[in-house]
Amino acid sequence: MLTLFMVVSGGVNWEDIIRPLRPVSAFAVACLILYIVISVFTILNVVTGVFCNTAIESAHADRDIAIMKQLLKQKKQVASLREVFKEIDTDQTDSVNILDLKAAMEGRKLASFMESLGISTEDVWTLFMIIDQDESGEITLDEFVSGCMQLHGPAKSLQMAKMSYENKVTRQEIKRLNACVTVIMKYFDLELDCRGSSRSTKDLS
Repeated sequence: MLTLFMVVSGGVNWEDIIRPLRPVSAFAVACLILYIVISVFTILNVVTGVFCNTAIESAHADRDIAIMKQLLKQKKQVASLREVFKEIDTDQTDSVNILDLKAAMEGRKLASFMESLGISTEDVWTLFMIIDQDESGEITLDEFVSGCMQLHGPAKSLQMAKMSYENKVTRQEIKRLNACVTVIMKYFDLELDCRGSSRSTKDLS
């Protein structure tokens, strides 16, 4: 049994075990080879597969835990933003204007909280225009929460792709308008030339 254990664990060379068995019995050599094949290529592979499966399940569990932590973090941020909006909305109208936001930013509490989210508070007007999605001149609770969550942290790849696409569409629209203006200018130049020619004809007559 010790010899068989050493065969599968690498403690002894297979040839050193097979050589003394050859004069005794070819059947014993065949049994040893079969044992090695079953042990090395079956049992050890099963054990390796179990360890790999355990590692994969642990990785999935870690990923699920990370997702849960991220969701809890987002919920806490949303709750904090709702509390901040209530502090800004002093008259309880469920909407704030630029003056309310400026007055709230003058206090270091709100400014520090926004800075902790990675949102710059240096230009309050620009911040207000970005959060005011419907351009109504007032920010609702949903607009404030969604706007701050989008501005939170560094730019995401989806946001960069969206910006690139909007810039591409804008360039295409500018080219189209430029072509239209060129056609209109040519039309007016041609009409002016025609009017000038008709006047010259009248003067000669």
